[in-house]
Amino acid sequence: MGEKTNPIKRALELRKTLISDGKILVAEFSDTLQGKDTSRVIDLMPDVSTGKYVFRTKVNVKGIDPLAAAEYKTQFFDPKTNPPEKLEEFIRQQEFDFPLWFKHSSGFDIKNAINYNLPFTLQVAGCNFHDGSASGGCWYCFVDDASNNGCPGAGKASLGIDATIDSMLAAREKIKQQYAKAGHDLNIKTLRTSGGEPTIVLDWILNLWRRIGERGCDFVGQIDTNLSTAQVVDKFEKEGVYEKYTLEKLAEFPIKVLTAIKGVDEANLQENVQSNATMTDQFQSIKRFLQAGFDIYPMMYNPEPGALLSYLRKMDAMIENFSLRAHVGPLKVYSPTKQRLTLEAERRGIDPAAFIRNTAANWADNYNRSCEILESYLRQTHGVGYKETTRSDVKLKLIKE
Repeated sequence: MGEKTNPIKRALELRKTLISDGKILVAEFSDTLQGKDTSRVIDLMPDVSTGKYVFRTKVNVKGIDPLAAAEYKTQFFDPKTNPPEKLEEFIRQQEFDFPLWFKHSSGFDIKNAINYNLPFTLQVAGCNFHDGSASGGCWYCFVDDASNNGCPGAGKASLGIDATIDSMLAAREKIKQQYAKAGHDLNIKTLRTSGGEPTIVLDWILNLWRRIGERGCDFVGQIDTNLSTAQVVDKFEKEGVYEKYTLEKLAEFPIKVLTAIKGVDEANLQENVQSNATMTDQFQSIKRFLQAGFDIYPMMYNPEPGALLSYLRKMDAMIENFSLRAHVGPLKVYSPTKQRLTLEAERRGIDPAAFIRNTAANWADNYNRSCEILESYLRQTHGVGYKETTRSDVKLKLIKE
């Protein structure tokens, strides 16, 4: 591995290619490994204005989805027949509790949690942890490297605002019919802007949500962030690239933010993301989202168990109830991940299969140990266990401004 990427400098470079003439550059999934991995239940979906397949969905909680439960051979936990409290507990215990994020949103009903379980997802085609190489970015990223390099051309497409809305409305109807044939009612609600790094194109996202409001669509939203770009957002506002108070204006819409914590100390962070990202930038980015009024959901990826307890204590001293909102994301070796690790093994001159096995085992061990640490810490400090609290019921508050 060569010199690590500077995420601030890289974000400024990516801005030049990720937005043009009111459209953003997004991943086109047709020939990607990720596209194949994520279309087992719901097919890839097109931009209705171009026919290019720039949207995907992922069933987050397989057990409450009849088609996903059948595809993945897991027991179906029927939202219509199970008591609300049991259904909420079941969703909370899954690896990704996304439907419950919208528990307090207007119109949410736990019996219709499935409507919030299949986000209609577009991916901004550039990540500022990614150096543009064939094996750049986070080691465990499930996005194909070519989809994250920010370069226009093959595997990319330009996407407009009204085309995004029109495409989701069309996909909603198609998915609704698909589930109706199986005897189930489904009306997808969630529009997810993932990446790549969406905060590099916040002006487009803000205008998208303004247009959603103008058209009277009943969408709710999710934005993903790698927590490295607070400096970039501030710079863009100062220079007029973004409107002043862009984050605050965006926070007025029903949008939740997945704040991806890529490390719990500097060494852990930089190793995971192949970048010289800093813990200071990570905290400043979290702080900016909270100050703007967003409802954020921290997800830790491959935390170093030896540094996790100290990190939780530090964050709880700065953000009230932070640890009650935090989850640990399990890592899986998806096809793009396998490809990236294979290239790294070949670079090192070692056996790729053994390297992938050892890496996956290390990730699994870190995950299990981190869950145990979080469980113990929460019981000692809050009197509850990990995932015993619904995260949307927890209120966060900045203690140190």
